[in-house]
Amino acid sequence: MNSKGISTAAKRGLLLGICTALALPLTSAGGIAAAEGSKVSEGQRVLRIGNLWSGEDDNYFRQQFTDLYELTHPEVKLEIVPAIDTEKLRFSTSNPLTSPDNLDDMRAIMGGAKPVDVVIGDNTLLKRLADYNLVDPLQPLIDRDHYDLSNMAPTVLDGIRELGKGELYALTPTFSSSALYYNKKIFDAAGVAYPENGMTWEKLISVAAKVTKVSKQDKGRVYGLAFNRYLSDPFWDMQNYLSPLQLAMYDNKGGKMTVNTPAWSKAWTDYSSLIKKQIIPGANVINYLEEDVPLAGDLFLTGKTAMAVGEYNYINELMVANRNASLIKNFKPVDWGIVSVPTFAEKPGVAMGTTLGSLMAINTLAQNKEDAWDLIQFVNSNEVAKIKAHNRYELTARKDYNGFPEKALDLTPFFIQKPLPASDPVMDSLKARLPGITQINDAGQILFTEVYQGKRTVASALLAWEKQGNFMLKALQKDPDQYFDLQNGWPDKSVTKK
Repeated sequence: MNSKGISTAAKRGLLLGICTALALPLTSAGGIAAAEGSKVSEGQRVLRIGNLWSGEDDNYFRQQFTDLYELTHPEVKLEIVPAIDTEKLRFSTSNPLTSPDNLDDMRAIMGGAKPVDVVIGDNTLLKRLADYNLVDPLQPLIDRDHYDLSNMAPTVLDGIRELGKGELYALTPTFSSSALYYNKKIFDAAGVAYPENGMTWEKLISVAAKVTKVSKQDKGRVYGLAFNRYLSDPFWDMQNYLSPLQLAMYDNKGGKMTVNTPAWSKAWTDYSSLIKKQIIPGANVINYLEEDVPLAGDLFLTGKTAMAVGEYNYINELMVANRNASLIKNFKPVDWGIVSVPTFAEKPGVAMGTTLGSLMAINTLAQNKEDAWDLIQFVNSNEVAKIKAHNRYELTARKDYNGFPEKALDLTPFFIQKPLPASDPVMDSLKARLPGITQINDAGQILFTEVYQGKRTVASALLAWEKQGNFMLKALQKDPDQYFDLQNGWPDKSVTKK
């Protein structure tokens, strides 16, 4: 492969492959069986791909990673090997997530007589593999082949390097990111300058306060900011807002609550204050379903909020609505712009709503490392990015190919933010081992609602959450499937039932 990506011959093969794919009947139900069941032809090399979760129906996985490569590389036979076979889980009563982070499951297919060559997983898995030196650094191969990464989004490269403590152990063809959408008309009417890239939440909230219109009537109210463009429960929106801070509700042994702290107190105090001041929406404060507007559920499109955090695909929804404004009753086109999602001063650059796609790495024990690297180059190439860019619901790592031809728009806000940190694998397995532990969130939601409704102080609510959570954790250690009736007498007293 040359320095620009795919060779000329491969490009011709790629185009032929695409045309062939369009002409083929849909026979994808075979999934892994089709890939592994056929015999290896004479002269073919076998490339084994390890995926954490796989099953018989792997249509999406194959479309994302292997279909085009198979069509354009007939000399390579791909075998997809699942670390955890989801097909077998249908008939198993045992819990598949008892290991801390499924690392043992992945290591099992990375070793032995027939180790997988390529490993595909999320950022938590990659971090663990890199920590244990189980995957090869890619930079030596990138340098050797002059593989061009100059148009890779900083979000992707910086995020992967952070997982590998400075090393680049993987690449991913796609990622997800959000931006802060703002209504220019509302800002202009208030005489307030538009938000900018790289703002902190503290600065942005001060701006939001200036464009907020407080009113006792729903129709006269304009929120300065919405963390969700649809009206939703504030507690769950707050969880997303706080995600970069990684505040833990309990320790990773599931033995003790960790919410009665200054960090949690500040978070609840700040967020509940925003609701009380009508800077952000609370729950059940807008009866928008009664309005005769097809887009009434969207706070931003209907002008009920000056700013809203939204995903990349929201751009398409805005353009579609504006394009059809004459057909939508009581709707006027929205003049909007985007900037990067603000971040916390203590976690600079790390933004809610920003995550890496499936990461592709090379097993240190791979028996076919050259083909493994060739697959990674191909899937992450400019040529494949051009094809993936037609999907307006996710971003390609090759930032040059993202965009909307019908609107000149600077997409930099999506490319400059750091992805959310890898989650603690032990915490993930804890949720699987103790299914009832998710009800601790429910207890927090009840208490936080009482806080912003003025029925409790933050200190009282966090103390009650700590007390009730500890009670629940103790009960769950004895019975992981314990159910807690939080609506019957709690928080005045703890009532449980099976």
